[in-house]
Amino acid sequence: MESAIDVVSDIKAKLVAAREPGVDKDKINKELTELKNQLGSIAKSASFNGENWLYDNSVGNGSTQQMVGSFVRGSDGNVSIKTISFDTTKSMLINDKSASGGLLTAGTQATWVTGTTTTTGTYYLISSAAGTGSGTEISLSSTTTDTAIDGMVSAVDKMLSQMTDAASTIGATTSRLKLQDNFIKDLSDTITTGVGRLVDADMNEESTKLKALQTQQSLGIQSLSIANSNSENILSLFR
Repeated sequence: MESAIDVVSDIKAKLVAAREPGVDKDKINKELTELKNQLGSIAKSASFNGENWLYDNSVGNGSTQQMVGSFVRGSDGNVSIKTISFDTTKSMLINDKSASGGLLTAGTQATWVTGTTTTTGTYYLISSAAGTGSGTEISLSSTTTDTAIDGMVSAVDKMLSQMTDAASTIGATTSRLKLQDNFIKDLSDTITTGVGRLVDADMNEESTKLKALQTQQSLGIQSLSIANSNSENILSLFR
């Protein structure tokens, strides 16, 4: 999502540059085309374990995903798993089966002011494989008016805002999962340390018992040695 935001920001900068007098709009449009292709590549590549929250190729417009958020063990010893929900309709950028299912393929309504004239229009950034979105595609030609460019800039700015909101939600979810991961690691370390202390305590006890047995054995050997020496002394009296 961060990579896609960077590319859309570049597209906005190109559109702003196209507003300058004397600019070759056809050349800028070629750059816009390549940036759009890059967006498609980013969205389609954002897949892990069969899941992709940026690109969809189905008639559905995303879905609600459940992720393991926490592991809870109650005082009674029972274990429960808590989950975090994420609505992928908020982050889907491109939908090749339903244009309305993607932030960049659906039409985005914008309102802008050129001079003293306020205009409202709808634009989409990327053409879906299933058909175009509602409104006008964001592209340039030598005949594109300044008013149309202003509308494109306003629409792209609104798309950026929606993408930033989606990225913030994803970031918050990621932070929650990282916090839980760190907590589990700390909890595991604490349990390991506690078990280690119990084992060490038992080893100390067994070591003490072993020392006591060794001492008893040593005293027994000394007693036998003294007894043997005494008997030899008594026998020497009869010689």
